[in-house]
Amino acid sequence: MNIAMNTALQGMMAAHSQLAHQGRHLVDAAAKGEDVIQPAIAIKQAEQLHAASASVARTAGDMQQLLLDITA
Repeated sequence: MNIAMNTALQGMMAAHSQLAHQGRHLVDAAAKGEDVIQPAIAIKQAEQLHAASASVARTAGDMQQLLLDITA
């Protein structure tokens, strides 16, 4: 189970990093009057990555709890 939880947490951290980077890129592009569509799309992708990783973490936690309940 630790592998699934670690993978989920790494995905959440990657999403956070991508969100921060693309947020800065979006603000810089908007300040210069450049295209903001691509950074906005990347932000939505980071949100989806975070949501998917959180779902994996929840499922891994549920599975671990189920195993503990079975063995108790």
